Amino acid sequence: MWSVISDCDEVYNYWEPLHLFLYGTGFQTWEYSPIYAIRSYLYILLHYGPAIMLKKIFLNKSSVFITMRCMLGLFNVCAEIKMYEALCSRFGNGIARTYIVLTSLSSGMFIASCAFLPSSFSMSANLFAIAAYINEEWFLAILFTGLSALISWPFAAVLGLPIVLEMLIVQPRKLAFTFCNYALICGSAIVTALIVVDSYYFGKIVLAPLNIVLYNVFSSHGPNLYGVEDVKFYIKNLLLNWNIVIVLIPFAMPFAGLAYVWTRSSPHLVHSVAREMSLIYWKRFLPILFIFLSVILWFAIFFLQPHKEERFLFPVYPLLALLAAVTIDALPRVGTYLLGGRSRCFWQTCVIGYFLIFSVLSISRSAALYRNFFSPMEVYKMLNEHMINYSNRNELYSAKDNITVIHICVGKEWYRFPSSFFLPSGIKNSKNQILVAELNFIKSEFTGLLPKPYMKGSLPEITRIIPTGMNELNREEISRYIDIRQCDFLIDLETLDTTILEPNYAKQTSIWRSVVKKKFLLSSYSHPIDRSFYIPFVTGHNNVFGDYHLLERIRVVHDNITL
Repeated sequence: MWSVISDCDEVYNYWEPLHLFLYGTGFQTWEYSPIYAIRSYLYILLHYGPAIMLKKIFLNKSSVFITMRCMLGLFNVCAEIKMYEALCSRFGNGIARTYIVLTSLSSGMFIASCAFLPSSFSMSANLFAIAAYINEEWFLAILFTGLSALISWPFAAVLGLPIVLEMLIVQPRKLAFTFCNYALICGSAIVTALIVVDSYYFGKIVLAPLNIVLYNVFSSHGPNLYGVEDVKFYIKNLLLNWNIVIVLIPFAMPFAGLAYVWTRSSPHLVHSVAREMSLIYWKRFLPILFIFLSVILWFAIFFLQPHKEERFLFPVYPLLALLAAVTIDALPRVGTYLLGGRSRCFWQTCVIGYFLIFSVLSISRSAALYRNFFSPMEVYKMLNEHMINYSNRNELYSAKDNITVIHICVGKEWYRFPSSFFLPSGIKNSKNQILVAELNFIKSEFTGLLPKPYMKGSLPEITRIIPTGMNELNREEISRYIDIRQCDFLIDLETLDTTILEPNYAKQTSIWRSVVKKKFLLSSYSHPIDRSFYIPFVTGHNNVFGDYHLLERIRVVHDNITL
């Protein structure tokens, strides 16, 4: 509910198609053009079921949006509970409790768990898969891996590595046939559903996961058109979202192995328990090794890609917490062996200190994200309230008008639009005239390809239409823009930098008046530490904020004619 939308891809590629299915309007990206068809409508339909029920409950579209985000978070909670139970049964309560504390407080999970993104769905689905793998529930493990890889994100198949290694390498005689059988059943069912649904909506035979792999791996341009970053981008994001957890992950495997050997033999441990150091005993801990390898492989793949996005790391977030939990659980035993039995209290204190530091940093990070960047959603929420008052100004409309389109415009702030769920629709004024809000783009310094509204009509006809002005080269289409003189409202961030295409509209007081404004952090003018973490009574001194405005056009009325 309080998590910001950090990626415009979430809005335009997922919330907008869902809005189309629910309310008949929404923005279309080039990925949903039948020419390219690299996004699956089946993923949207998975969310359409609960969303249509919420539509019947709530009259306000924004309430549907917020409740859907809560349901996405609830899906992740169910996956976390399943993982917790699996860890308790196989590795003990200590690791399980540590894991659940880390994932509950992590600012990374705060961002990822309620995002309407394939990478977030893959994160939760992979949790179900790994939990089933730990419990040796092979059908569920393969099913959820298939759902993660085929319906949401093909590259998430990499995280099925532990299941493949266990069934085909460790226990081939016992499980190889089972693996092939379940993989064939689950894969066939999911692929059939994908082809049926997407072919219906695109109007031709389509397998979207194949198209996205072909585009990302084999096309001459691929995702690099949307920006490239160096390795520091991911390192910074991991440190911000997981802070000191990252330091412990490399020690998970050596600490786990050494801890259990030393627990068996160390004379310093009061509660030492003898264990059979047999092959069967070590197989019990193989999942930790395989999970560790899958995380390393994931990092190797995505760290080497020029195009980097924070969301690409979402699927491994819970696995990072698991590996850190293993290290924390083993730390007192390893430390006690190295420094002697009397140091046990010291190491237990270190663990408590670790939890305190992690908790403070994580909560501080999450609070900073909300405090610094939540204002766009607040402004769009207040747009609904303001439109009710706006609709009752009788001087704005002639009596013969029945339906009036209100043009809400964005320029440089197009990528912070929280979705059409925040655009008012069907508001009636005192003259029983209907207002319909419509988002439009005005020219800014951005020179890439913007989305465009779906054609009006019924499903599936409108999703089968090949839209004009679409391309996979991120090439700007001038047809997306309207003249700013057509705008009734303008949503804009007041910054210290202005250009001819991005002036300070709030200062144009003869044209615009600010009816809503909220503080928004100007990152480039703020201290890196202060903008990343919220520290009460301290943070504000080195941060610079701009005003996020809802601007209303000032209209002049002469002889009952609105100008």
